[in-house]
Amino acid sequence: MMDLVQNMQAMFVGSFTHALDAKHRIIFPSSWRNLAGETNRLFAFPHPDDKCLYLYTEAEMARRLSRLRSGGSLDKLDQQAIRSFTAGAEMLVWDAQGRIRIGENLLAHAEVKEQVVLVGTLTRIELWSVENFDLALPQDSPAVEEVFYGGY
Repeated sequence: MMDLVQNMQAMFVGSFTHALDAKHRIIFPSSWRNLAGETNRLFAFPHPDDKCLYLYTEAEMARRLSRLRSGGSLDKLDQQAIRSFTAGAEMLVWDAQGRIRIGENLLAHAEVKEQVVLVGTLTRIELWSVENFDLALPQDSPAVEEVFYGGY
């Protein structure tokens, strides 16, 4: 049973609203820190279409990298896409108090002024400005409703 629990993927749920301090830091929720595993690192990527950031744990990034590698060799177009995707990304590290500093470019992409909303979306965390998060809620989805509210 312990092996099953250790091999389970972290599932982030809930939302937290935090104000940026003067150094552009926020408190990363302690319950999520525990889910993030042994490391104190997150990888932050600006979403290409939405004004938000996707935050991935190191374990989730390793899983995604493995999936990318399992697809065979990558051509020049794939390599350029990876370069484009990772160029604006950052590795975020939380300190002993659980604070993470978010870079200016990422904050500008998400249009963050003073407060952020962290939203658990199962395998990742999304970071939104308070203003833009309100625009992202809610939408109906038959597929999601079936998975979460359907029968067994």
